[in-house]
Amino acid sequence: MATKRRLILEGFKARLEAIQRADGFTTDAGATVFLNEAPALGPDDPDVAIVILVGVDIQTYQGEHIMLQLPVRIQAIAKADLDEPWLAVEDVLGDIKTAVELEDRTLGGLVKRQIERRETETLERESGSAYVGAGITYLVPYTERWGHPEI
Repeated sequence: MATKRRLILEGFKARLEAIQRADGFTTDAGATVFLNEAPALGPDDPDVAIVILVGVDIQTYQGEHIMLQLPVRIQAIAKADLDEPWLAVEDVLGDIKTAVELEDRTLGGLVKRQIERRETETLERESGSAYVGAGITYLVPYTERWGHPEI
């Protein structure tokens, strides 16, 4: 049986994969979504992509049930050689917010209270890097039962 953490990450990934122009979004970034993986896009790959990174969780209570705050950082990246790569990043950021911030803030009841949007920041670009980007962090509160992460 899948753990709550896994189901939460799959929920984010599914929402982000829905980003398609055909469905009313500005970009097709949902066609290229990475989970905890550094992208290596080549010349034949799409110009924009999304990366989901999971931060260090924070335990706020521990007993029979453990209350956790899981930071999920979603990065919008664009190839640096585009005419205006930062505009592409901003378009993907807008699509991310639209895709993630649905009326159901609990991912179908997986989240204890509701997903919270936190900071948005520009990713540092090292000299020679093929990408530019920005990231949004969402804080996801959920509980696990001691010894049973699926409950």
